[in-house]
Amino acid sequence: MPIQETIVIELAAAQITDDCRVELRQEKKRTIYTAQQARDLALELIEAAEKVDSEIADDMTERGLRLDSATVRADDGEVIL
Repeated sequence: MPIQETIVIELAAAQITDDCRVELRQEKKRTIYTAQQARDLALELIEAAEKVDSEIADDMTERGLRLDSATVRADDGEVIL
């Protein structure tokens, strides 16, 4: 009786970089995917892109709040320069 083993190889993975970009890492420069593998990779890229968009929006909101709280205003709300 032969001994069999199934080995899982990661062909590609999408990751988010520190500068809010999506990085695609592949096993080889040129890879042929099945239709389902291509769909899975596309969904992974979309999820990573949406996460980056969310992180950028959160960062911009935080920056806006910090800028707004650091702005000196008069009692009527007018910005004092």
